[in-house]
Amino acid sequence: RAVGRKNSINSRKLMIIKIISVGKKLNSWERDSINFYLKQLPKNLKIEFINLKSQQNPNYSESEVTKKESQLIMSKLSKDDFVISFDMNGDQICSKKFSDLIFNYQQSDKTITFVIGGSFGLSPEIKDNSNKVLSASLFTFPHRLFRLILVEQIYRAHTIVNNMPYHK
Repeated sequence: RAVGRKNSINSRKLMIIKIISVGKKLNSWERDSINFYLKQLPKNLKIEFINLKSQQNPNYSESEVTKKESQLIMSKLSKDDFVISFDMNGDQICSKKFSDLIFNYQQSDKTITFVIGGSFGLSPEIKDNSNKVLSASLFTFPHRLFRLILVEQIYRAHTIVNNMPYHK
């Protein structure tokens, strides 16, 4: 067993992380890739996926689409969620700071909820109602790839907190 920080994740209560994303459901390669990391997480760290259907329609403007998607996202949030949204203008942090962010909130009774917007991004309402807005990169990623990147970073955060050799 790896020797971790004094308050290692393995000694804590159940932690649930939700990932809300606008886009298509997981396909087989995405599910297999994500499961690779999920299987390595401790049993008291659960990741729940909430996939919302894109509201893109030729009859809607970009702002109408983001407004409709915003309503869907807001309906999935609770007052007990610590909401972290992704936007290219958000804060950029390293993996170590990301692990600190996640596991500092594990001590609270809040569920960490990550929000990934649709093709047109997130509405100002979602960003304004987020506890934190992060930028993963100035690159644009497809949802299928970004969900995998996010799960890998959650796994990496776990290895950092527990002093495991994965993060080098």
